[in-house]
Amino acid sequence: MFEYKSLSRRLASGICAAALVAGCAGLLAAEPGNSQDRVREDDGDRTARALERAERDAARAAERAARDEARYAEDRARILERDSNDPERQQRELARLEEDRAETLAKAQEEAAKDAEDFAKELAKAQEDAAKDAAERAEDAAEYGSSSDMRDLAADELPDYDERGFPVRRGEIVGLSLGESALERLKESGFEVLSRQELPALGSWLHRLQAPAGQDASTALQIARGAEPDAVFDYTHYYGLQYTPAGAGASSAQGSLPRKEGRLTIGMIDTAIVSHPTLSDVSVESRDFASGDTVPKAHGTAVASILASEGTSKLYVANIFRTGRTARPYTSADTIVDALNWMVLQKVPVVNMSLAGPRNAILDRLIEQAIGRGTLIVAAAGNGGPSAPPAYPAALPPVIAVTAVDRRGRVYRYANQGNYITVSAHGVDEPAANALGGITRFSGTSFATPHVAAWMARCQQRSSAQSCARRLRRSARDLGATGYDPVYGHGLIE
Repeated sequence: MFEYKSLSRRLASGICAAALVAGCAGLLAAEPGNSQDRVREDDGDRTARALERAERDAARAAERAARDEARYAEDRARILERDSNDPERQQRELARLEEDRAETLAKAQEEAAKDAEDFAKELAKAQEDAAKDAAERAEDAAEYGSSSDMRDLAADELPDYDERGFPVRRGEIVGLSLGESALERLKESGFEVLSRQELPALGSWLHRLQAPAGQDASTALQIARGAEPDAVFDYTHYYGLQYTPAGAGASSAQGSLPRKEGRLTIGMIDTAIVSHPTLSDVSVESRDFASGDTVPKAHGTAVASILASEGTSKLYVANIFRTGRTARPYTSADTIVDALNWMVLQKVPVVNMSLAGPRNAILDRLIEQAIGRGTLIVAAAGNGGPSAPPAYPAALPPVIAVTAVDRRGRVYRYANQGNYITVSAHGVDEPAANALGGITRFSGTSFATPHVAAWMARCQQRSSAQSCARRLRRSARDLGATGYDPVYGHGLIE
């Protein structure tokens, strides 16, 4: 005799258990990341709905089992009482009842198996969708960078956040080279022109646009792009330094660095700098593009000293960083644009940059224009670690992206890796000026970049920018895997 009720409940319980295990696996497979909360919720919702349906199916199966068990008990009691004087008939009726019960159980088993199959298909589809979402997020991160370490940038300006979680200036977007008719249409849509930045060296101008009342930057950007599909719009993204300076040891009393021969002219878009013995033979022209009471100087001073040691005699310094409540230096896309325009206006042949942030359509276009006008840009590849997505602007195709290695040719353990890495240079325990005095050793791709910037500036004294870019790759000493690789790029520049 079958224990129908017990078996049905075990089937229902099995469906639920399978649902919970698979559902948890689906939830755990969702990729973490500050900018993906909404996507993770969608993935979890799909799995949760599959779990809820499985639980409802199991509950219905248990209810049917209880009803069938009660009906079986009633029918059996009635047969035993009614046919107590006719044993043969009683046995026939009981046998028929058991056959009906077995048939009902078999049907219940089929339905339970079908429920389990449907659940498995639904959960597989939910997990497939989650995997697809994860792949799209990974591709998106590879294209635009990661926001996970940037959420607190510019906190004192109460930023909005774009769809990828990057901080952007609240209620504001920027447009590149907008004509009067386009501006009038945008004004009719409720936008207000906050400023127009002339960029004569780049042959462009930049409009800062205040979003209509009640709109955040994300909504405003969608409306502007829909209204003027041929124009270039983007957020006013915030950017951070690639590295917060921290020496590998105490500062030494020594106040100078070995210096190569040379009369190089180089620009750096970085923090401000302080007077230091390492810069005593360098003609420095500085311009402050950042607003704020606190101006960081440590990072820029260290980078400037390495440029000086490489033979730089004329240095253009554009300070674009300010420090907010979090004490993390930050800047914004419009400030970077201003500094870049100044560098091109000064006919600086090579610009050294150490920024970290998202891809931005405005910066993409203007960096391309700057390089087209003969200003090469050398940028730090990033210090997010081997699995970090690309750092911008280093990952832009026209930019020379530099990673850091130690004196034994081993890559810096926190250096980004990827197919955008161009070359390597020494940047681990690298001696550089301490803004408080003396020399300190620093590590990071920021401190490898000036070696390559100087190499390019030296090359450009006798060759074109395009020729120097080709020679850079040919001159690199191969490291790591034979030929180009995403760890060392084309190899070491010394």
